[in-house]
Amino acid sequence: MESLRAEPADGTDELVGSLRDRMQHFRDLPVPEGKESLAALVVLIQDLPRHRWRLLDRAQHLLKREAVREGLMVGQFHPDCPEPAHRNPSFAVSRSPLPLVAIRHMAFHDILFLHADPVLFAGYQKRFGIRYEDGGNVPQEFRTLYEGAHKLPAPTGSAYIDYQSVTLLHALHQPRTAHQAESSFHLAGQAKELLFSLVLGEVRAAQDGIAVDDLGQSSWHVRRATAGLRLLGEFWDLLSTLSPAEFHSFRDALGDASGSGSYKYRELEFALGVTAPSMAAAYEGVPGVETEVYRALHDASLYDDALSLLVRRGLLGAGALAPDRDVPAIRASWARIHREETVSGELLRWAESLMDLAQAFGRWRWLHLLTVERIIGYKPGTGGTAGVAWLRHVASQHAFPELWEARSSLEGGPGGGCPVFPRSPLDSGPGTSQEQGRK
Repeated sequence: MESLRAEPADGTDELVGSLRDRMQHFRDLPVPEGKESLAALVVLIQDLPRHRWRLLDRAQHLLKREAVREGLMVGQFHPDCPEPAHRNPSFAVSRSPLPLVAIRHMAFHDILFLHADPVLFAGYQKRFGIRYEDGGNVPQEFRTLYEGAHKLPAPTGSAYIDYQSVTLLHALHQPRTAHQAESSFHLAGQAKELLFSLVLGEVRAAQDGIAVDDLGQSSWHVRRATAGLRLLGEFWDLLSTLSPAEFHSFRDALGDASGSGSYKYRELEFALGVTAPSMAAAYEGVPGVETEVYRALHDASLYDDALSLLVRRGLLGAGALAPDRDVPAIRASWARIHREETVSGELLRWAESLMDLAQAFGRWRWLHLLTVERIIGYKPGTGGTAGVAWLRHVASQHAFPELWEARSSLEGGPGGGCPVFPRSPLDSGPGTSQEQGRK
């Protein structure tokens, strides 16, 4: 066991560099022959403040492929670590009292963690493939994951085709009917899935900026995430060109397939703080997907980190965040930024970049509603949802709700008091449906 002291200005790059040095040190340690599976190096990270713990998650992600190529595994642990257990993904298994990293040699059972990424799987296959191919005794779970693992296509010799995996992308376009309308529908859905990954990656990068108190970096990534969501919105314009007759010509071929089954979109919702834990249960038992969804569920959202920054900047009391959020206090903090910051102020520009993102997300949801209403009217959705009624309910829920609500109090309500926020027509209880969900 060793310790590593984090410097106050250390970010992801510094952590990656320090952990890479520890990986090299571990490789150089003498290990008795045949005892490699028992060797491990635990590195305790000292003086890393809580709001920077997530940088360990990012550093591990950046080092994982490099480690696997060298036959190593790197795992991060800290009190807020979102990594789910393989057997019970609703349990965040990698939480520890102190932030630390463990380095060990790759083991046979690591197929459980490496099968979903073709590059990681190639590293595993290089070391353990012979045990699957020689007919040896292999647990059926391992064999199933091994045989179903994602693999990269063979190189074509064309730099562009290989870089973009173009042949693989086109091979994956497999509509179920001969209708051209379905071809457009299918391709649009595939493109949206890729863009969900783009937006999600930028949102997580924006959180890394918050972790190091660099609001310029955070805003830069929020800006790109917003552009990605706006581009996603354009796909509803494309899909709106389908007539009801065209859609119904292939709808039966979809079976139960529905956009509500998109796990990347679900991860994006979680990353934006639009969290419904019950939605993660839909992916239980899906190899490679279940753990991703629960990791996103366990992780802090962009809004969680934004509110934590307000606490660090003295704009919000720490008690406003736990165990139940103090909605009026959070609303007042955002309003204070608008009252006290000039348009050139860092906090105001950052807050408005978050608002741009929330608006783009809301716009995407409303365009989804309008497109479905235009094509199928009020029929049930393909995934067994209530169709338009469900989408209207979903579209009424904002990301970063208090950031929206703060607008109503900037000029003061009647008599200078706090305004009354209108109740959603979909909510049968007192107050807004969204405020009820935040308590």
